[in-house]
Amino acid sequence: MNVEERIRIEPDGSVTAFSGKIEFGQGIRTAFAQLVANELDVPVERVRVVLGDTAQVPFDFGTFGSNSVAQEAPALRLAAAFARRSLIGRASAQLGIPAARLDTKGGTIGDGDGRRISYADLVRDAPLAGAVPEDEPLLPPERWRHIGTPLARVEARDIVTGRARYTADVRLDRLARSAIARPPVRGARATRVDDRAARAMPGVIAVVHDGDIVGVVAEREEQARAAADALEIDWETPQRASSETQVVPMREDAGTDAALASAALTRSATYTLPSIASASIGPSAAVVDVRSDGATVYAGTHRPFGLRDAVAGSVGLPKESVRVMPQMSSGTYGRSSAPDVSVEAAVLSKHARRPVLVQWSRAEEFAHSPSRPEAVLEVTAGLDASGHIVSWRYDEHTNVHTAAGPDPRVAAMTSGRNAVPPYTIPSARVVLHVEPTPLRTANFRSLAAAENVFAIESFVDELAHASQQDPLAFRLRHVDDPRLRRVIERVAEVSAYGKKVPARHGHGFACTLYHGTYVAQVAEVEVAASGAVRVLRVW
Repeated sequence: MNVEERIRIEPDGSVTAFSGKIEFGQGIRTAFAQLVANELDVPVERVRVVLGDTAQVPFDFGTFGSNSVAQEAPALRLAAAFARRSLIGRASAQLGIPAARLDTKGGTIGDGDGRRISYADLVRDAPLAGAVPEDEPLLPPERWRHIGTPLARVEARDIVTGRARYTADVRLDRLARSAIARPPVRGARATRVDDRAARAMPGVIAVVHDGDIVGVVAEREEQARAAADALEIDWETPQRASSETQVVPMREDAGTDAALASAALTRSATYTLPSIASASIGPSAAVVDVRSDGATVYAGTHRPFGLRDAVAGSVGLPKESVRVMPQMSSGTYGRSSAPDVSVEAAVLSKHARRPVLVQWSRAEEFAHSPSRPEAVLEVTAGLDASGHIVSWRYDEHTNVHTAAGPDPRVAAMTSGRNAVPPYTIPSARVVLHVEPTPLRTANFRSLAAAENVFAIESFVDELAHASQQDPLAFRLRHVDDPRLRRVIERVAEVSAYGKKVPARHGHGFACTLYHGTYVAQVAEVEVAASGAVRVLRVW
């Protein structure tokens, strides 16, 4: 890694940091600004973070898995630390002071005698450059000024005042609008398109039938939609392909059935979760300008470089000639992993020879976008006479949880995420059954973790109650991980778990381990005489 790929000191002394990750509500722009400001010893407001622009940032596979900070923090901190050390070296040469006597403060470098020089002056003749050592020293914790300090989101003011730019806000010269003729069922192909009436309608620029895409480009959106409605299309409905269930063992210990058969107490349960639409606040949108020498894409996306390659392939351009400039996304957790709306805009732009905005309607989102797969979770467990779990059987039935389809190489980490419980159980069998359905499914927030943690934690409560044990104490009996134990004990302490509560009140508890993050929660809940449930507090 070279420092110039990650950090740039601007002529005014401000700092620009570069990352291939994407901000869509999780707060990473703020986190990255804190990390860089900390190592460079500058105010956070002097750090600008460029995310996902394929013409400026290093390659990144995508933003998913709740691991952006875990993946990017080391690189950004090392690059910023190297930049700081390089600046100190330049200051030493210019001021004639040994580097050991110099220190940084607020974007300047100086000694105890008051001689100082700004970062801006130090890069005036040459920008920072050079390879960053993997063992570059970082600032010690006692020098931290920003890490671990609460900070308002750096983009919050722009969002609430309307200055933040979303895809629908993009305006280019000669920008045309569009409408896509959607198939009646997933996978249907247009075998005949009669566009004579549509071409004669006001404002129509082009009617496009290119592969699976049938659409209209017009000066105004209502003109495009009216013309799309006027198209006469014959659709060929696909035959449903037979798909075999993919069986993926997640954990398979010998003797699980025998331990269950000899258990003093057994319980079984089945948990079902429905398909859930992404239903982002802002429906999918993309502006694409395809030219003979390349293309520019303005869209929300989880995978800027993957989107670049998909758009390039759809219009026959070299991928290096396509630039993706990610726009603000409104809660698109998972939905914008798919390149569909940008590919549609690219194909229409190529034929219309103008920049094109494709804006999905709310109805299109619910009918045609991918959703979280439904799931059936079957679990059986056995306890010995002392109340310990001695056997655990867990079968997860679900569809694929990524846009990539049923790939056995990633099934366990996607469709099977968090299917293995975080508890110490001597004998367990956990099996993932990936069962494709005609529904379009893909990434949804946390992939399969939400459904699996829900089922596991709910069933652990059932086991605790069946064996007349306190649910939190029951979990602690099955936790060997010292960090998880400390997290559980800490939330019990701060919530005063187990204290006497008013009538019809109770405490609920759940915990999990997700991508290296340990989480435990206590909820105080009230159940009214009417049966209405009200959550009063959560710790």
